[in-house]
Amino acid sequence: MISFSRTATATFLVLGSLTGCSGAEVTPGNSVPVTPSDSASTVAPAPSGPYNSVPTGPAPSKPAGIPKTPTDNIPSPGWIEGTITRGGGGPCYGLVTFDGVAYAMYSVEGIKLAKGDHIRAELTPAKLRIDCGEGIPVAMGAIQRFP
Repeated sequence: MISFSRTATATFLVLGSLTGCSGAEVTPGNSVPVTPSDSASTVAPAPSGPYNSVPTGPAPSKPAGIPKTPTDNIPSPGWIEGTITRGGGGPCYGLVTFDGVAYAMYSVEGIKLAKGDHIRAELTPAKLRIDCGEGIPVAMGAIQRFP
């Protein structure tokens, strides 16, 4: 019986000292606010959702809308001088300028041009999508031949 009385006495002393140290009395069902201490470490909040979920945030902005002017306009090269690299009776020809720029020319005129001819041609952006070979696709207008 001696061990039981010592255990009971020790339990009452421990419980009595703990309730005396708590400071504020707490009734069952109520919570007590806890003040943060300076020594507590800050923990970053865990991400919500699975590891590979789509990030949250502001939605991406919408495009401004339909452009006011066409965006695929190619500036007109104008009059270009060079050497014919693909000749014949048409409708496709090849021209390389003295700067090394290659043009794939198209003309419905049926002009006869021979490979190696030195010409000056008025070129405009090609309106038809015809494959005339390597080079910038252009339509050929008026031409001048040089001897």
